[in-house]
Amino acid sequence: MRFRDFHPNVKIRIYVSFITSFAQSLTFPFMAIYFAHYFGEAFTGLLFLASILLSIATGFYGGYFADRVGRKKLMVLAEAVFFGGYFLTMMANSPWLISPEITAFTFLLISSFWGIYGPAGDAMLLDVTTSENRTLMYSIMYWSHNLTLAVGASIGAFFFEKHRFILFAVMTGAVLLSLLTTIFLVQETYDAKKEREERERIRGRKDGLIRNYLQVITDAPFMLFGLASLLIVTLEFQLQNYIGIRLAKEVPEQSLFGISFNGVNLLGFLQTENTVLVVLLAAFAAVITRRFPEEKMLYVGSFLYIIGYSVITAVNLPVLLLLAMLLATIGEVIKVPVQQSLFAEMIPGHSRSAYIAVNGFVWQGARVLSSLGVLLGTVLSGWEMGLVAFFMGVGGMFLYRTVMPEIQARREKWKKEEFSSSTDDEKREVLIGS
Repeated sequence: MRFRDFHPNVKIRIYVSFITSFAQSLTFPFMAIYFAHYFGEAFTGLLFLASILLSIATGFYGGYFADRVGRKKLMVLAEAVFFGGYFLTMMANSPWLISPEITAFTFLLISSFWGIYGPAGDAMLLDVTTSENRTLMYSIMYWSHNLTLAVGASIGAFFFEKHRFILFAVMTGAVLLSLLTTIFLVQETYDAKKEREERERIRGRKDGLIRNYLQVITDAPFMLFGLASLLIVTLEFQLQNYIGIRLAKEVPEQSLFGISFNGVNLLGFLQTENTVLVVLLAAFAAVITRRFPEEKMLYVGSFLYIIGYSVITAVNLPVLLLLAMLLATIGEVIKVPVQQSLFAEMIPGHSRSAYIAVNGFVWQGARVLSSLGVLLGTVLSGWEMGLVAFFMGVGGMFLYRTVMPEIQARREKWKKEEFSSSTDDEKREVLIGS
């Protein structure tokens, strides 16, 4: 499988996501600083919490309607709101007007419509990919995201203070480009009306929003897979919470290779190391994961990831921390694309957006668990917290292993359904190609 063999929608999304992710990374990492300056830390915390809750709430509706009206319509709606929101943000931070109040409003507006855009956009990618090429697609998008974050955040750090208007103008232009691309180039991939009528004919009833999500949350293998991902990804989220607090408190001012640093600086080094290594290693990992079974790659990547972050949770020695981050990042670049590809195998085509919306709780749940880790760290030592992290990760790996037979069974089931829905000519092409 090569990049040029992807469906046009996938190639368009990769190109456009690269541009929009770069533009967004110019400003988003610094928005907490911006709001704290104007409103204080307490209000900033509430604002970010509200943005998360709004995104979750709209995500439920976005996941439901993307499976009922199609992907493209919701993507166009959301991107139109993004354009309007970023345009207002640009004007509210211009030479003619400075309004943090308008910026806060547009921040919430944009966050809420990510819940609309995300399930539809992700489902569209799954509509036009297969189990054979999804890992490569996710590897490319994962690498692209980290590259744009590393470069964009570095540039934004120098210009956000005095040139916010220009940075928001770049973001507005990038979103406009994305909107026009979606309208004129992206193809609809899901015949929602046909699928809905066929499903209602078979079941003899309509599925409302509640019934739709009951189907998702009662899918035990899918929920176990999500729980496994939650337990493992929480280890990395601790870097922003317990680990950062512990390093700031316990690592004294010192020098390594002629560079003076303290615990806060060391945390920055670890985050920079992670981002740079992801960019450097992602292509290599994509080659490796295509040569070996996905199941083995998931276990190997997860184990390296768990060991690395368990050590980072427990120790203070700078050299050991840097080596542990190397190990964790190698595991990350192996694990993440495979994990995303296997997740796609768990979900039926007629409810993809709803499943994706529910899966969004993995990240929100990881934020909650990592926050609780700060409280737990007040009564446990670093080594004890490291053991907690290790057993959480191993528990996640055990859950992955538990649901793996079901993933394989569903993969075969979806293939048979796709095959049976093909025309006779298409069936012959599949047989010839195989």
